[in-house]
Amino acid sequence: MNRTNVFETIGSPLGVFYRGVTNWKHNLWGMLTATLILVAGADMASAQQRVILGGVSFPKTDTLLSAYKAEAAMALACELSRSYRLIPNEVRDSVARTLPDSLRTAQRVADELGAELIAFVDMARVVNLIRVHITIIGGEGWIVSTDGTGYATSFLTEDGTGRRVIDPAILTAMQRALCESVLQPNLYSTADSAFRVRPTKLTALGGTQFLDGDKGLAPWAIFREKVAASYDVASTIVAALRQHDSLTVIDMETRDSIYAMAGLYMVENYNPASATELKILKGFEVTRVITGLCERIRGGAGLRITHNELQQNASYTPLSKADVIIQADSKVALQDGVRFCLKNLYGSVTE
Repeated sequence: MNRTNVFETIGSPLGVFYRGVTNWKHNLWGMLTATLILVAGADMASAQQRVILGGVSFPKTDTLLSAYKAEAAMALACELSRSYRLIPNEVRDSVARTLPDSLRTAQRVADELGAELIAFVDMARVVNLIRVHITIIGGEGWIVSTDGTGYATSFLTEDGTGRRVIDPAILTAMQRALCESVLQPNLYSTADSAFRVRPTKLTALGGTQFLDGDKGLAPWAIFREKVAASYDVASTIVAALRQHDSLTVIDMETRDSIYAMAGLYMVENYNPASATELKILKGFEVTRVITGLCERIRGGAGLRITHNELQQNASYTPLSKADVIIQADSKVALQDGVRFCLKNLYGSVTE
């Protein structure tokens, strides 16, 4: 079987998904994936498993993505894992050139090089969000496949030009995808702190309602200016959770671009996420939604931040929540209240 043609491509706004090997033995051998793929994980003292890149795909119109960046990120992700080693593409290609056209397949080249695994990488980007999907082929006869997806966001720009710097985010997303594809969420638990990552849940913001129902209370500015206040809440959440190790939070520019790609414009942050918004987010693989509620009460304002799971039917179910009383009518007090709730919900935040 030609492994370079073993997948069926399925279109997606956020990249290209791969479906597993279309081989009748796949279901039988799927149960053995962990055993076949994770030899190095079971014994860290054993030799590194050798990997070749069977292919890299990305939107050619995106000038910030390239096959070279994918190879560099994959090589470093393998090296940092201490369990895998990527055979350079130039070595792979030199061996491929010695083979007749009829035998020049990914699995034949892997056999010639003594590689145990073949990796297919798909990269995509929406503004600041990077998505990497890795499919790994292994096992006797190359009949076992496993895959994983990793996400990361980039907030870096070059001084002077303002050009986005996404290479670190590509590496992080690659590491997370490799964790999932080899079934080792703790693959980088012993790496240096800057590279100690694990798979994350893709998370979006679903709006913060401002309710000022009690007319007997003195009006507060944050309720009159709920457009600006709700944006402050959203920006505070994104900044506070930027470095969280279990969530990848989509920033506002990226989220609004995702909505625009689906034909939805002028989404207000002070409204609860609509069914249409949730359906769009689900289509982009979002699995968690953070929502807020700020209500004027006697003694101040009650703020609640809720962490929700986005369901298959594009509804969401609350998983956890945190509350605080805001005692001053100011943006600073509101932002402090948001950080307080986030610390209670997620343990740590970026100040």
